[in-house]
Amino acid sequence: MKNITILVLITLMGCTSNTKEATDHPEETVKNQGNTDFKWLLGVWERSMKGDESMNHFEAWSVDSFGLKGTGTTIIDETVTEELIWIFSRNDSFFYKAHPQQNETATLFHITEIKDSFFRSENEGHDFPKYIEYYRQGDSLYANIGDESQRIAFKFRRQDERSFR
Repeated sequence: MKNITILVLITLMGCTSNTKEATDHPEETVKNQGNTDFKWLLGVWERSMKGDESMNHFEAWSVDSFGLKGTGTTIIDETVTEELIWIFSRNDSFFYKAHPQQNETATLFHITEIKDSFFRSENEGHDFPKYIEYYRQGDSLYANIGDESQRIAFKFRRQDERSFR
């Protein structure tokens, strides 16, 4: 079970780069465009691995000059890896950009659906994942990644930012 959990985390962090960006899609419209400020993501979120105290994942989201900036930090035993994440708008479209530390370049996903406390981003040209979704319910944040054959779900709990520092 521990090996499967580690594999899932590595898969999430292994959003490898692909030269075909999400902007290659002709359909630049966003379905159900609701609240587009994404402020419901702000704060520090923790995902603990049940039964494995040696592994934790945190996401910390804040506002920057271009939109939102996130840092995903994974701690396995004493090894720390990070992924930089951005949500921003360009030419009346919204994008999710992920740059895991082990990749040379970032991968861009076009945000195709926005509702209150939910968004879905897609990049059909990317190997895995082809989509990334986030949604919030109360003090829980959920993320799903996947493609046409598999879906991996993640659940985070809001943390006190002072305890994270």
